[in-house]
Amino acid sequence: MVMKRLIPAFLFFFALHFLFPSSRTFSDESAVLLPTSLPLPANHIPEAVEVALAVNAPQVSVSAEGVFELLNRNGSDTFLRGSGLHEADVVPKEEGIAVNGKIYPTDQLVLKVSHGLIQVGKRQYRDQIRIVKNSDQSLTVVNRVDLESYLKGVLPLEVHPRWPAEALKAHAVISRTFALFKSIEKQNQEFSVRDTVESQVYGGALFHHEATDKAIEATKGEILTFQGNIFPAYFHANCGGRTTKPERIWPVHPNEVFKSISCPFCKDTKHWKWSFEMPLSEIEAVMQKKGYPAKNLKRVSFSGRDDSGRISQVTLDYKRSSVTISGVDFRAYLGHDKLKSLKAWVKVKKNSVHFRGFGWGHGIGFCQWGSKGQAEAGASYRGILKFYFPDAEIKRI
Repeated sequence: MVMKRLIPAFLFFFALHFLFPSSRTFSDESAVLLPTSLPLPANHIPEAVEVALAVNAPQVSVSAEGVFELLNRNGSDTFLRGSGLHEADVVPKEEGIAVNGKIYPTDQLVLKVSHGLIQVGKRQYRDQIRIVKNSDQSLTVVNRVDLESYLKGVLPLEVHPRWPAEALKAHAVISRTFALFKSIEKQNQEFSVRDTVESQVYGGALFHHEATDKAIEATKGEILTFQGNIFPAYFHANCGGRTTKPERIWPVHPNEVFKSISCPFCKDTKHWKWSFEMPLSEIEAVMQKKGYPAKNLKRVSFSGRDDSGRISQVTLDYKRSSVTISGVDFRAYLGHDKLKSLKAWVKVKKNSVHFRGFGWGHGIGFCQWGSKGQAEAGASYRGILKFYFPDAEIKRI
């Protein structure tokens, strides 16, 4: 991020934002270069995924079907055992964690069920949940779930179950690879993925669909590797004709498995082309909310295009100053549903800014709508994966 005429009031915001940049998948990641390649553990490959359902929540409500246990994290203390846990309010307390007013002296509660489901808020989950009291007296709720069961709660929300079977199979391998990579990368942290677009959308136990379940079962245990290592198989909705490399978008280590691929298969599909307008005054107001107090915005310009057509920087010219920020940040500020990709162009007409562009998402790796187009043209799921990751190998774990 580069800023012109930086005044001292910006310094704290700049440091905070640079360390915690906003993006579709990794708004909580550090600016330290993130890994894009990890060795597969020789003796123990994670069989479960730790999914954060809530982070820094003031309280949560939970319930459980069937036989349940409420215990501390390591299982040394069983606080409660029974059948059918009715809706319970869980609140952090100085002395521990309170469940319906009863305080348990621990900073982590684990709720397990033998059969049935656990409900958190309005969604239901399998296996177990862990409720962690944070240092700021908030709660983080994590669902520990079998990898294949996790995928069955992901796929119907990331792709349409009515898409061709080969496209669903390809996405199953992509989603499994991404989840396993994150489980290895963050094995010593409280959770490995979120249940939102910051990772992969996960709906829990009731969002399964027969078609996506079959795709997951048909590819059970299959992941992508490159030179023997696993990598985060990034994906997005529509590449707008060409994918890009992750280091162009995020602070990550370059990895040769990611290439800029020309993809004609998503052309003229959903999200292929878009446009919208915003008044200069509205953009100015958005920037002010994000810590840029300058007034009288006159012009917005894009620069730093890569070979896919995506920009890396946005310059805002005001009456008496100018500011240059990253394209990733500017897209997050305006909203990912508005500025759908960085493969975009901008023009100022009178007091309005006209945006137009191609694709939806970061544009790295696997193009969802492109995979659909390839499957409709007769490609196998292995062929689709080879198209977006030509040097990768499919490995069964």
